[in-house]
Amino acid sequence: MRSLQHLLTVYESRNDPLPAEVRSRPVVTCVGADVPAEVLTAAGFVPFRLAGRPDRHEAAEPYCGPGIDPLAVSQLARLLEGDAARTAGLVMSADTEGSVRLFLYLREIQRLEARATVPRFTFFDLVHLPQRTSAVYNRTRLDQLVEEISSWAGRPVTDDRLRTAAELHDRVRELIRTVGTRLRSGPGGPRLTGAQALAVIGAAFLTTPEHWCEAVERLLDDAGRLPALRGTRVFLTGCDHDHPDAYEAIESLGCVIVGEDHGWGALAGEPRVGHAYDIRSALVRAKARQAPAAAGHSAAVRAAQTARMAAACGADLVVAWARCHDDAPPWDVPAQRAALQAVGIPMFAVPAQRYGEERNENVRSLLEPALRRPARAAGVTR
Repeated sequence: MRSLQHLLTVYESRNDPLPAEVRSRPVVTCVGADVPAEVLTAAGFVPFRLAGRPDRHEAAEPYCGPGIDPLAVSQLARLLEGDAARTAGLVMSADTEGSVRLFLYLREIQRLEARATVPRFTFFDLVHLPQRTSAVYNRTRLDQLVEEISSWAGRPVTDDRLRTAAELHDRVRELIRTVGTRLRSGPGGPRLTGAQALAVIGAAFLTTPEHWCEAVERLLDDAGRLPALRGTRVFLTGCDHDHPDAYEAIESLGCVIVGEDHGWGALAGEPRVGHAYDIRSALVRAKARQAPAAAGHSAAVRAAQTARMAAACGADLVVAWARCHDDAPPWDVPAQRAALQAVGIPMFAVPAQRYGEERNENVRSLLEPALRRPARAAGVTR
């Protein structure tokens, strides 16, 4: 199918310094799930999310200690080597410990060495706590970000422009949810593998919202031509995944990943901002309600989110995947296991795997016994 192949091609461009899809527009590179893309879109920029590359780390290693998340090390290497040099700027967020360290390392490198390959950058700190003081703090930080992005764009980012951008990105989120309900967990069975769905959703971070929405609408129109897939329905939680190797490792065992709760996947479809009068408060409120990473959220919040999303997509099994030196996700596992037990879904936790080495025999030998358990949903084959 042309629509699916096009989105897969866009997703593969995440490894390019500046993909052809966005070269004709001013681009701002983003790191982390907490960056409010609406602000960048309202300013006339294309938000482009920086993925890591497991084969790119040498340029950053002299600056990083051995305990740093290798995803962040790889992103730092890409920045130092100039992969964002042709963009209008870089916005980083505090969604994970790795993202925070990336910002701190990059700020110190620029203070001491002033690399010409690194564009101007800023940091957006969002607090995911329910207190009123946190909401006030988040709103203040968003106001500061809007002011800085306005200076980059050379024009004010007005609330009207923010509302228009929020409507556009709400459409993106709506389509991500529709992909989930129609192509991943619908009554006719999954029509996309988890790796394909990861690419379809991930493409939204790598091109303009308008272009992505158009491509996904064509994919949904063609959905009837996609064959139904059989296999154990797996929901993936734990760390985030900016490449499909873990998905391919799990699905090689006769599974279909029908959902996930990380920011490169289905969680990017939640929640909508809406057409609010106080659009800035609505933006930070929506962002703060998301729980894309364990480092910034309580285990109880993450567990409730995992159970809700796994049950909604009819998962037979939840797999918790951890990455070496991304230490927060394993702390969620006991609470997640209890919440999932309450809705009748078993859970299996994979020990921490090295970034870029997810497809290995050790994972297969660990997962195969878990996948032999009786299916939760009738009619599902192993």
